[in-house]
Amino acid sequence: MRMFKISLALFLVLLLAISSQLALAGPNVKGGPIKKANWMKEPEAARLNEMRPKAPWIESWYIPDGGYMNNGGFAPSAPIDHIDEATKGKLTQPILSTIEGLLSTQDIKVKFDKKHALKGATGGWKCATFTPTEATGRNMSSRYGLADTSNFDTWQIIVIDAPSKMKAIMSPSQDDHAQIWVNGEKWHNDSTWTGNPVDVDFDVEIQLEQGGNVLLYRCGESGGHDYANLHLDDATMKKVKIYPTKAAKTQAAFFAEAASALSVGPAGKLSTSWGDIKTSEW
Repeated sequence: MRMFKISLALFLVLLLAISSQLALAGPNVKGGPIKKANWMKEPEAARLNEMRPKAPWIESWYIPDGGYMNNGGFAPSAPIDHIDEATKGKLTQPILSTIEGLLSTQDIKVKFDKKHALKGATGGWKCATFTPTEATGRNMSSRYGLADTSNFDTWQIIVIDAPSKMKAIMSPSQDDHAQIWVNGEKWHNDSTWTGNPVDVDFDVEIQLEQGGNVLLYRCGESGGHDYANLHLDDATMKKVKIYPTKAAKTQAAFFAEAASALSVGPAGKLSTSWGDIKTSEW
């Protein structure tokens, strides 16, 4: 019995040590943001293929009231900035991931042409909540009341209110093609589905500035399951506030609760004119 207790104690110590090393493993994708010339390149890191059902998955998002439908498959669709086309150049995906771009969605409609618009969509934005689990494999189609569909793109936004400038790790899970911008810059591009709504292939290091940080997550779908999920690392989640919350059901409610974060944004973004942003991004 004494030897069993000693063996058990050693096993628990070893398990604790392994768990600590895993917690400190850090990102496997660093060096961002991605330069524009490399926007469509895949991460070079080996895929983690880690199931994380208990990770702090973000559940509430600010989304357009319709996706870009009949996209011809995510591969030909992915390089095209449909936000630019739907707003006649008033917005682009990089600009939409800035405070100025986000605020402008209160006035600028994102209206896809008749062939690609979801029936009944007005071009406005709303809030939606979807809880990532191993069984929730269609949160992109279900957010629009569709039982299942193929060949479409979706966009979703959160505001991350950080107490100071800091590094963070974002971990996406998607089916099929994920593209993520933060504060006007692209940080992630992965065209391979992760295999499960809570399966993570890449832990991506990103830069957060003090105040409000806008994260735009685009996902392109071709067929089968469709999901776009994301969590941040535990240390970051303990320090930041994320909007919208589950309490926000409308566009107005989202902007009301995120008002303080949106009044203090990344250095250099708020002081830059709208015209300068447009010129610098394109």
